[in-house]
Amino acid sequence: MLGLFRAALGGVLLYDLARRFPDASLLWSSEGVLRAETLRRAPQAGFQISFLLGVSSASMVKLAFVGLGLVFALYAVGLFTRAVQILALLGYASLNARNLFFEDGGTGCVILLLGWTLLLPLADRFSVDALRRDAKLSRISDRVRARTSARQPLFTLAALAVLLQAAIIYWLNAAHKTGATWRHGDAVHLVLWQHRVNTPLALWLAAHEPSWLSPLLTWLTKRTELLLPLLLLWPTHPSQTRAVAFVLALLLHGGIALCLTLGPFSYAMICLVWLTLPGEVLDAVALRASRRRGWEWARRRARVVRALRRRLYASRSAPLVVLPQERRKRLIALRELLLAGMLIVETTNVLASNRGIPKPLQLDQPTWLLAYKLPLRAIQSWSMFAPDAPRDDGTLVVDALTIGGRHVDPFTGAAPDYEQVRRGLVPHSIALSDYFFAMRSRQSSRYRRDLSRYLKTYRAPGSQERLRSAEVWWVSYLAPPRGTTQPGPLKKELLWRLKL
Repeated sequence: MLGLFRAALGGVLLYDLARRFPDASLLWSSEGVLRAETLRRAPQAGFQISFLLGVSSASMVKLAFVGLGLVFALYAVGLFTRAVQILALLGYASLNARNLFFEDGGTGCVILLLGWTLLLPLADRFSVDALRRDAKLSRISDRVRARTSARQPLFTLAALAVLLQAAIIYWLNAAHKTGATWRHGDAVHLVLWQHRVNTPLALWLAAHEPSWLSPLLTWLTKRTELLLPLLLLWPTHPSQTRAVAFVLALLLHGGIALCLTLGPFSYAMICLVWLTLPGEVLDAVALRASRRRGWEWARRRARVVRALRRRLYASRSAPLVVLPQERRKRLIALRELLLAGMLIVETTNVLASNRGIPKPLQLDQPTWLLAYKLPLRAIQSWSMFAPDAPRDDGTLVVDALTIGGRHVDPFTGAAPDYEQVRRGLVPHSIALSDYFFAMRSRQSSRYRRDLSRYLKTYRAPGSQERLRSAEVWWVSYLAPPRGTTQPGPLKKELLWRLKL
């Protein structure tokens, strides 16, 4: 269970890094729109630490991204796993902290998963480290002992923490959905008109949506989020109830991922719910699959594993190394003590960060409990599309005038298109869209100077002309009423003018 979880979470890490890479120069380097010097002088949060703040040039940022990719790949395959678990947590938290405009529930969920599993033996099975371990053992009896030990149930507070974490995320997301759009069945319809974050499938659904679809899916979404905590925490028959919870979570988040580009949230939540499954569920599924295939898959796997072992350690052999019992007990006790401390910190953070918590339980988290939360972040605030789904959508359009008198939008390389957001999907990544959304806010006006500095260095494609001036507009529209497909008129708001 842990080995497959590690491989899946490693894939999520690589996916999240890959989707950021095209915007690495623009959004994560000092040559782009958000300089490291500005963040050191005026951080986006009270405590913002990232090794990327020490990397300025676009080429070095891309090199740092490649280094992170190597760490995440090692995590996925399970090589040098103990050290890589620490590097993956610190690296991903640092990546998140370099640009907090891009921070959301998905990045928080990934950091929490890396933290809860930091002290767990993720490489005991389905990893290169496990192959290396077996290849070192010359005697079959030692290999059997090692594999049997790896298959033993793991009793740890992390299992309780993961179970509670999944339950609280679903319950709070449901508890916060109290607005009229969720009560009247309009929420899914409105989300389908969020061109800033939608996929082509969502765009097609919005144009062909039957009147009954949104009320049905809105009702199912909230009821599923309310049902999942009950299934996860049901005291009897955990194998059956959590298996049903996993299937429901897979359907819920699979549907969200097909329609919305919300980063790693859906995939991280599937990994989280997977981790709550009892081991016997996986064993039962594997046994049924092996019977149907006549064990041929097991023979093929054995041949591949033997070939890998021969390549890894062709001539090495060593006795099985087992920690002394007393030392092993001390290490387990230390692990559980650290997990208990994390459980206290995360519990207080949940109680302090969500208005859906009953008032008698709400509290202000003591500063001394934020020791590791400050650099890692992953704030426990869960309220996606709550209390209401947004009724409007919009994006930033820059109308820049070149020296030669041509109008161009530096973020598309073409003429400014004010109608694009109303007509269809925006031509920007979700990272750039999140930056645009932040720039609309007066709270982020202190970072507009970096955008002006970036525009001064911009050269129009083809002619390489400099810019003379620029107008930054926020353009938005209202989603059409349910049952219709004609969005409201375009609304333009001039945010500021630039003399370049």
